[in-house]
This record gives sequence, structure tokens and C-alpha cells, in this order.
Amino acid sequence: MRQRPEWTAKVLKQFTANNSPDFDWLEKPGRHQFRWRTLRGKWITAKRRIKNHDSFIKALGKDAALDTYVSTSQWLDPIDLPRLRDKEKPSPILLDHLVVFDIDIEPFSKNNLEKARKAAIELIEWIKENVSYLSLSHATFSGSKGFHIFYRDEDRSKFSIANPKEREEEVRTQRKELLKQVIEAGHPVDPLVTADTRRIIRLPGTIHGGTGWICTKVKIEDLEKPLKEWIHSIPKHDLAIRMPRWNLRFPKLNFKRENSIQKINKKSGYSIHLQVSTQVPGTSDRNVIMARISGTSEQITKRIENIIISLKKVGIGPCAVWTDKEGALIMVPRAIPNSMLEKNAKRMGIGKLGYSIKKKGHSWVNMTPSNLELMQDSIEPRGIYSLDEGKKSGHPWSNAHLHLAEQLGHSFSIADGEIAGTPQVSSRIVKIR
Repeated sequence: MRQRPEWTAKVLKQFTANNSPDFDWLEKPGRHQFRWRTLRGKWITAKRRIKNHDSFIKALGKDAALDTYVSTSQWLDPIDLPRLRDKEKPSPILLDHLVVFDIDIEPFSKNNLEKARKAAIELIEWIKENVSYLSLSHATFSGSKGFHIFYRDEDRSKFSIANPKEREEEVRTQRKELLKQVIEAGHPVDPLVTADTRRIIRLPGTIHGGTGWICTKVKIEDLEKPLKEWIHSIPKHDLAIRMPRWNLRFPKLNFKRENSIQKINKKSGYSIHLQVSTQVPGTSDRNVIMARISGTSEQITKRIENIIISLKKVGIGPCAVWTDKEGALIMVPRAIPNSMLEKNAKRMGIGKLGYSIKKKGHSWVNMTPSNLELMQDSIEPRGIYSLDEGKKSGHPWSNAHLHLAEQLGHSFSIADGEIAGTPQVSSRIVKIR
């Protein structure tokens, strides 16, 4: 299965010109902040108010939007919002805040989306029985692994607090308490979305860059039905990837080390590899975690399990896993300071990476099998792990390695993260005897 649509700026601009995002559910779109991600991975914040399709096109200018988001909050002035921790600029005036629950079950497949649908319905029923001040607005299919459930807050008392900073703090406090109750009730919601007044959410009617499916509003009566009865009605771009019924993922690694590898190497006397550097381009002292894992299927599975457990202990993530005929590849596309990697690499089970960074400042990692004749069997994405640690991580993303991961079939949710470095990863082709 093709892992990611092959987008071009022309294709994206054509879609945007011919298809309006859905603004109808926003009471006053011009009071919301809009952001989008370009093909180069850069995040852009709208510098003008967006109220409809025409103003959206004007705000984009020359940009080709790969993923488009809108704020869950309504602001008196949504342009150039100061950061929450900014002490110098006046606090912005919060007018309203939608309560949004994000339910994702990965990886992308009909089976997992059906699980997410059931979880969404269970959450809706729980809210109806336990939270009197919320009224259900609508639900959307994110375009990938799950659903967003939107509620309006009928209790307006907190929005009448005169001090803007105190008003926003009160809203955040109440949302955190609500989120705590929802999580304690066992609902699998994203813990970072609901309580954050500065959060952005995918805009309905726009493309999900990782799949090519369209983020789409779903009627609650449809959401109550099995996915198979209505998934065919969800729009998708002509370049969209197929939604598989199942999507195999770690730990069910199923590959064989073939004797042809040894035969080819004996005959030629050397192996040829494409190698990629762990260094974050454009920085002087940061690397990503990336390593090759070899051995039997059981050995590889066990080692990856141990690495992921270690990542959780040090609060680093998320970790992507791929496999091919010779083993597995892992990557955490975070721009992590060299000093931290040198200190923790051994206990994370990647001691060779730490040693190489200490000696050379980075490490070269084999991306291909040990001979070009085996490159026809491409590397296969298996899953992304340590997601909770990833959401809490304070390290910026590596621009170059995010692009590399996407090219290899893994897409990360980076809506609120900082990005470090330039987009071009360092690579080379080498002969190894």
C-alpha cells in the first residue's frame, strides 16, 4: 500500500481554490486564529482575519496548505496572539472556547477507526449524563485515525470575568477538571487538546496531508452507525491513500533474513548502503535518536520493547518503527541536545549512538538493505510509540527527520511543537567491505 500521497504545490493550490473549508459551524470565523503547514514543513499563522473562502485564499497568498487548522478559542483580536507565558504583551481577550475532545486510535485502518467511532459514541453518552453545561455541536472525522467531538459551553459566567488573564485561567482550570473526569471515566481522549485555550484543531473541509482524506463533519446519527455503512461517503482527494481494513504494527514483526543477502555479499565482496546522519541540519549540538536493530524477529521485538520502555522513563518520544528484510529501524525525530544523548544513550539501549555522537558529533545509520538488489523490497512502517511522552517532550522536532519519516510512511502530529533545523537531511551512499 502506498504510504503517503505524493503532493505538489500545484495540486494543493488547485484543491484549495476549488474547495471551500467548512466555516458554517463557527459563529464568527473572523474571531478565530488560523494556521497551516506547507509542503516544506513550515507552520504559518494567518496575518489577517479569515471569514470565508475568499478571505482564506487571500490569507494563504502563495502558500500551498498541506494541513490547515483553526483555534478552538474565539478572541477579540486573533491576529498576533502572544504566547501564554508572554509577560510583556497584554493578555488577549478570550470571548469563547469550544470544548473539543480528540479521539485517535492508530494506525490508520478501518478496524481502528471503528474502535474510535465506538469510543466517540461512549464519550457523547457520558457527557450527556454527567455534564449539564455542555451542548453537543458536531463531530468531525479527522481525515486519518479518529474523530473530534465539539461542544459549546452554555455556562457564560467565566467569560464575564473582567480581567482577561484571570478569565483565561479560569476557563483553563475548569477545562482541566472536566478533562480529569473524562480520563478517569476511561475515555481515550488526547489529554492535551481539551484544556488548552491556545489549541488548534484540523479545519473541516481541508485535506489531511498524511492520508489525502478530507477532514469532514459527520452527523451524530451517522456516527452512531457502524463505520462500514457510511465511510464510503467521506470525500478524499484523488491522490489519497487507501484505508486498509487492518494495519499491521509492532510487535507483530514478520520478516525473514534471506540467504540471498549472504550470497550476494560473498560474490561482490562488499555491500552498498544509503546512510542518513542523525545530526539535525542547521544546528551544531543536536541529534535525533535513530538506530538499526538486527537479529531474529524475537530478538528485534524484545530490543524495541526495551528501547520504548527506556524512552518512557526519560520522557522522550514519539518513536517510529520500520522493518525490512534485514531488521528494524527506529527513529525519534526530536532535536535532542548531544549532552543528553551521551548521558542517557546506554540506559536507553542505544549505547553505540551515544558513543558515536561523543566521538564524531553524530552517527551514520543504514537506511537500505545490504545490497542494491534487495532495495526493491521497500522499508515498511510498523507504528509510532511513546506518544504520551512525545506530547510532553520539551525538545523541538527535527525538520529534516520529520520529512524523512514522512517519506518513509510515518506522519507525526506536530501542530503545537517547535521545529529546529533545515528540511534537508544529510545522506550518503557508501560501500562497506
